[in-house]
Parts: sequence; C-alpha cells; structure tokens
Amino acid sequence: MKMIDNYRNLPVGKYLEICELAKDADIDPLTQQVKTIAILTGMTEEEVLDLPIMDYKSLAAKTKFLEKEYDGKLQVAKSYSLNGMELVPVKDISKINVAQYVDYQTFSQEGDKRIVETLSTLLIPKGKKYNEGYEITDVHNAIRENLSVADVLSLCAFFLTLWVKSIKDLQTYLEKEIQRIPNKEVRENLMKKITEIHSKKNGDG
Repeated sequence: MKMIDNYRNLPVGKYLEICELAKDADIDPLTQQVKTIAILTGMTEEEVLDLPIMDYKSLAAKTKFLEKEYDGKLQVAKSYSLNGMELVPVKDISKINVAQYVDYQTFSQEGDKRIVETLSTLLIPKGKKYNEGYEITDVHNAIRENLSVADVLSLCAFFLTLWVKSIKDLQTYLEKEIQRIPNKEVRENLMKKITEIHSKKNGDG
C-alpha cells in the first residue's frame, strides 16, 4: 500500500493538515493516528479503520518520521514544476516590487499557518511579474498540493538569509520607489504599511 513516509515526498498542504490535528486537544491519540494515516495514504478514515490490524500497524509505524525533524540536505532548485507551472524563486531582492514586499511581510508575520501564501510572494511563474498575468490562487494551490516539506524548508532558509542580508538596502530602495508614485493617498498608505512592518520587526509594535 502506497504511503508518504518522508518529508521529501510530503506536500506542505498535507503537513499543515497533520499539524492542525496535533494541536487539537479534543482528539484522542488513536483518532489522530487514523486521521494522519488517511492524510498520508489518501484513504478515507473509514477505509483505514477497515484495514486488517497488521496492515494498520505497518502504516502506523511509517508515520514515525513525523516525530523527527527533517535532517536532509537543504537545496534550492532553479525552478519548481508544480501543477503545470514553472515557479522561479526570487534570488535578487532588489527586483521585488512594493506590493510583493508588503505581502511577504504581512504573510510571514503569521508564521507557519500562512507559509503557502508567504512562499507565493517569492515563487513567481516564469516570465511573469508578481501577481500579474496569472492567478495567485493557482500558485497557492500548486504550492499547497505539490511542494514538499523538504523544499519548503530549503526555500525558507534561503529566503531568510537573503532578507537578513538585504533588508536595510531594500527598505531604502522601496521608500524611494514609493515616493515616485503620483497618487498621494496611495503613496501615504504604502509608506504607512512599510513603517508598521518595520516597527513590528524592531519590537515597537
């Protein structure tokens, strides 16, 4: 019986479902295990409960990898083919636009529960600009359903390093770009968002 038994093959969407189960104090351990096996196999919970006991024990044993942290190699690919799209990771912070920066900061502040949305601001369909000429929800779905936990960890480590190295220069660059916007209301709103983001990151918010 085919079952996901490692982080390299585990889509981040399924991982987030499993994490939510682990946080639910109202679910007993056996029910949690059944639900987890269902997620990892694609079976229904009823089908899992109908399994012969030895088959069930075998599948339960394969869930043990979830109790350990991923310890494999962290490597970022040049692009990711997901759901018929080729998503390219941003590797030059200076090329992101203001909306992209604001969205990234907004999503990333909500932690793991918005990791799909966070990554969608930095994985862009090849040949496109952020959120232009494609449906951002298609990117969300592609990441959620097909990007593995191993790839997510690799990308997060890479992007974090990139942001830390570039954050000060990026803020200065974006503020200059905002000043070029002719609409005063739009300009002021964006500057307010940028200020709020950095206030929170500096512990003032």
